Amino acid sequence: MAKVTLKGSGQLNGSVIINKTIDMDDVQARAFMGGKRNEVISATLQIHYPGVKIDPKNIGVNVIY
Repeated sequence: MAKVTLKGSGQLNGSVIINKTIDMDDVQARAFMGGKRNEVISATLQIHYPGVKIDPKNIGVNVIY
């Protein structure tokens, strides 16, 4: 198991602070470091923060195995 922490900010009627820690499988956690990193970050944060406009390049990712 791996812990993935996403930190940053988004926009929805003002600034939204993003600070989310998720436990997931090691294979899924590696996707946050791969070539499609921005797509994975966007998809994950749209589930946890629906409607919030997010620039995945401004989101910090920390993966702990």
